[in-house]
Amino acid sequence: MKLTVLGNNGTYPIKNGACSSFLLEADAIKILIDMGNGSLAKLQNICDLSEINVIIISHLHFDHFADLFPFKYAVETKKAFGDNIGKVKLYIPKVPQWIYSEISSNDVFSIYYIQDGLTEIMNNIGLHFFKVNHSIDSYAVRVTYENKIFTYSSDSSFCDSLMHAADSADLFLCESTLLSNMKHLPGIHMTAFEAGVLAKKAKVKKLLLTHLFDAESGEDYIKEAKSSLDKVEVSQILKNYNI
Repeated sequence: MKLTVLGNNGTYPIKNGACSSFLLEADAIKILIDMGNGSLAKLQNICDLSEINVIIISHLHFDHFADLFPFKYAVETKKAFGDNIGKVKLYIPKVPQWIYSEISSNDVFSIYYIQDGLTEIMNNIGLHFFKVNHSIDSYAVRVTYENKIFTYSSDSSFCDSLMHAADSADLFLCESTLLSNMKHLPGIHMTAFEAGVLAKKAKVKKLLLTHLFDAESGEDYIKEAKSSLDKVEVSQILKNYNI
C-alpha cells in the first residue's frame, strides 16, 4: 500500500495548505480518505479525478468533507463533456437530507452508510470501521492488504475503540490536533503526547501525525509523541509513505 497526504491541517487550511485528505493505493485501487478544504487541488497533482475508485468520509465536519461537493461537480462537468467516468463508491456516515439530495444526484456516487463494525472487502482489500469518540459520529478506518495494516484515526479523543482500530498497524495516521501546552478540547481531540501513548499501547510500528492546529511546530509534535514511541513523523502534504 502507498499513502499520499493531500491535507494535514486541523480545522482550517493554512496558507498553501489543505485540511484532512489522504490517497491510499493498493492493488490498483485508489481510495480517497476524507476530502477537507483545499484537498481537491492537491489531489490533481497526483492523479486524474476519474481514477478514484472509493471515497471514505470519516465524519461530517467540513474540514473533512467540504471538497466532496466540488469533486462531484468536477465529475459531472467531465461527464457532460463526454468523459466516461464510472460511479465512485462513497462510504459516509448517515447524512441529513440536504446532503443526501446533493450527493445522490446524477449517478456520481454509489452510497454506503458507515456504522460501527462495518467491514467491506474489495480486491483483497479489507475496510474495517470503528466508531470513535468525537463531538459527532466519527469513524476510524482500518485497511488490510497483503499482511499489511493501515489505520486512520479520524477525529477522536483517546478511547479503547481507536486503540482496537490501530492494533499492530504498520502505519497509524493519527490526529494530534494539539500540543500539551495548548488549550485542550476534552473528549474531542488528542494531543501529540496522547497519540504517542495510544500508538505505543496499540503496538503500532510507525506513527504519522496529522490534523495539526499549528503546522509550523512539527518538531514539537514529534518530540511529544516520541516520549512514548520511537518511529514518529509529522505528515507532509504531497509526500508518499509506503506501507
